[in-house]
Amino acid sequence: MSSFKEIKWNSTLNLIVFLVIGLLLLIFPKESLNIAGYLIASTLMLAGITYIVRIIKKKGIDTNSDLLSLVLSIIMIGVSITIFVDPTWIIRAINIVIGLLLIINSSMNIASLLKFKKDRTASWWIFLVFIVIIFVLGILVIINPEALAKIVVRLEGATLVFNTLVTLILTYKVNKMLKEVNKLEIIETK
Repeated sequence: MSSFKEIKWNSTLNLIVFLVIGLLLLIFPKESLNIAGYLIASTLMLAGITYIVRIIKKKGIDTNSDLLSLVLSIIMIGVSITIFVDPTWIIRAINIVIGLLLIINSSMNIASLLKFKKDRTASWWIFLVFIVIIFVLGILVIINPEALAKIVVRLEGATLVFNTLVTLILTYKVNKMLKEVNKLEIIETK
């Protein structure tokens, strides 16, 4: 039973962590995005400094690979500094790229839509509705990329909270089943 208690303790600890992180993501999406930006910036800064220290320890640049590492290190440090100044710019940039991809893809789907219409397919208008929705979502993502990031963060938070609830219910059911099994074992041993 000690291994079961250890599993139960680890599970409880995981549930608490998931619940807290999930609630923080749900309640504070902007701050969560800032923290993610700072973590990305810190990682880039550390990697850039590490490469530069390696080059200094080698006492110079010997190969093209060393030169490339130096240039990449400087770029990583520069990007990390800009992220420290505005931690959400990288997330906004990614969302703008996603918005552009949505717009381009929906525009390309118009050719397929015209084929359906030309072949007198009765359901061509359903595709039109979906293409327009995707196109509008792409524009909205470009206009307000931070809103998409907040929505995604909130969905992640909701998922963690939901996961916690499901795990709690499952743990309750397993505990109940184990108690019944223990009762049966006690009765059988008498």
